[in-house]
Amino acid sequence: MKLYFDDVSFDGQLQRSIAKADSGMANVGECLAIAEQITPGDRDSWYRAWSGFGARLARQAGEAAKAGHRVSARGAYLRAAEYFRQAFFFHRDDLDSSELRSAYPSSVRAFRSALDHFGQPVRVLSGPVSGYLFTPRPAAGRRPAIVHIGGYDGTAEELYAAAPAAVERGYVFAALDGPGQGAVLYDQRVPMRPDWENVVPAMFGAITAHPEVDPGRVTLVGRSFGGLIAPRGAAGEHRLAAMIVDPGQYDLGQAVMSRLGPLADLVNDPAADPQFDALLGSPAMKALLAPRIVTHGVTGVRAYFADLLRYTNAGTAARVACPAFVTDNQTDEISTGQGRMLFDHLTCPKEFRLFTKEEGAEGHCEGMAPVVFWDAAFDWLDALLPGTTG
Repeated sequence: MKLYFDDVSFDGQLQRSIAKADSGMANVGECLAIAEQITPGDRDSWYRAWSGFGARLARQAGEAAKAGHRVSARGAYLRAAEYFRQAFFFHRDDLDSSELRSAYPSSVRAFRSALDHFGQPVRVLSGPVSGYLFTPRPAAGRRPAIVHIGGYDGTAEELYAAAPAAVERGYVFAALDGPGQGAVLYDQRVPMRPDWENVVPAMFGAITAHPEVDPGRVTLVGRSFGGLIAPRGAAGEHRLAAMIVDPGQYDLGQAVMSRLGPLADLVNDPAADPQFDALLGSPAMKALLAPRIVTHGVTGVRAYFADLLRYTNAGTAARVACPAFVTDNQTDEISTGQGRMLFDHLTCPKEFRLFTKEEGAEGHCEGMAPVVFWDAAFDWLDALLPGTTG
């Protein structure tokens, strides 16, 4: 559905922030006020509007904290963190751009300032396994845990939007950046890689080293692009109790090749670089492709498409051993039925869920109704794992 902008990418990202209102990371009125300041299609006005509002909220949060208004400070810092993240979204085509180098650290600072005002224990994780660990109160005993990885352009800070749903149900919640994501990309300069079967085991080990986590009840969650790399991760980590992917994705490379037309036959031919790079002449295609080229650590459009061919679960789906909850969406233009394809190739115990427009959950990752997804996912998971409190 259209919310505000005629520009599909601008409107989609606006909806992405508004979807976080349930978690306190955004406010609908604020987001619409920011949208009014943006010139459609102008990424610089997008940056100014979101970053300016974020900066004002961060100052407001600081003043509230000094006055002892803990809840107000926490909320303002959380919203500032999201708005700063939005600010640099259309400037991810250059890891050294002034916009990204300013807004990304500002998002992290605002988020970590919010942590000082939380009502439950939070650990900041750094190094190869980077992110946050949220623990319900009281923390006595080992609890089931969610290990949540993001997609192409998310950050561990953004993943907090799912933390309240998990913590309220008694789960420890780990929001993690991996290769090509958040701090691992922007600070460590480590690009995306397809072999998450060699990434997730280290994440599992790092999270289960914490005494509040029950190593026998760890669930891996991947949403958006995470719906492709999480199954690769689960294929290499058989200690997982469950896997949840939204939407599931089976073979991204082949799916993209089917949309390239005659160019698909030239994807492995370096002589075709000029033909592929010509796609960047379209502002919409440049906005789509340029950040992905950087995320993959390659140098051109053709190299990016060639690299995508490595992003498949064709050879690994049958190795996923844990029970899986696989979703797709009736109106998701990104997955295009990949969820059902992944589900059909999994040999583990599994359940499939198709979300629909009629339930208010249309679009990629259920659009502005993530609560519909999380209720369905946790209802399935609570029934699967013993000792949960959902």
